[in-house]
Amino acid sequence: MLKKIINIVTTSIVSLTMVFSSFMLTTQPVMAEEGESTYSQGDKTSILTSCGDKAEDSKGAGIFCVLNIALTILTYGVGIAGTLGIVISGVMYLTARDNEQQMTKAKSRIINIVIGLAIYAVMWGFLQWILPGGALKGSS
Repeated sequence: MLKKIINIVTTSIVSLTMVFSSFMLTTQPVMAEEGESTYSQGDKTSILTSCGDKAEDSKGAGIFCVLNIALTILTYGVGIAGTLGIVISGVMYLTARDNEQQMTKAKSRIINIVIGLAIYAVMWGFLQWILPGGALKGSS
């Protein structure tokens, strides 16, 4: 029993380390804009002024930047939640042994997670098509 708990904890730690390390590798540094700002004491600031290949003075470009940021954060959240859900359901399935009800519950959870990820992928593709330039062009 203790060996199972140690295996579960070790697997969870390794999985979480992989998820968070991939998240840390994909983040982008934030830089201040060159030149003087209109804020007090002439601090250099940059608030959504460079959003991909969009012109800085185009009307409505700021809202698309905010939508792209929100979509990126939501994508990371769905990925992390899906990964954790699969890991938890897998552990539930592995520890079920002869308990048919627990095996069925774990299988149905895995199927529901895969269906949810597929629905999110369709929604993400639709939003890529709707947003001007797509979320990927806006975040790079």
